[in-house]
Amino acid sequence: MKKIILLLIFVCMIGACGNKNEKFDNADILIFTQHGCSHCEKAVDFINNRLKVKNPALTVEQVDVSYDRDNIVLLKEYLRRYNFEGETVGTPIIIFNKQLLMGWNLENKVKLQKAFEFNLE
Repeated sequence: MKKIILLLIFVCMIGACGNKNEKFDNADILIFTQHGCSHCEKAVDFINNRLKVKNPALTVEQVDVSYDRDNIVLLKEYLRRYNFEGETVGTPIIIFNKQLLMGWNLENKVKLQKAFEFNLE
């Protein structure tokens, strides 16, 4: 019986029991932010007031990694998934269309805008 329970625990740990992060995986845009980060605020503002206004069906999930250990673990999981190898991690981290962007600058803004420009004017 112990072997069966251990096997079930192992199977769930490797992800065969369903994806606990399905909500995040299914989002069109997943953005990791920190409280008080001005770049995060600008990125969220652009997403909500530009992209989402033009594309109301766009699903956006925001995860604040400031004080929540589970959210930090989630961020680390996504960094591993996208093979991020940098020594320094900064916010915002934006994931969309199977790509990960770190930071908020003109280059990343253009990449995000181009990805969803099908309805942008």
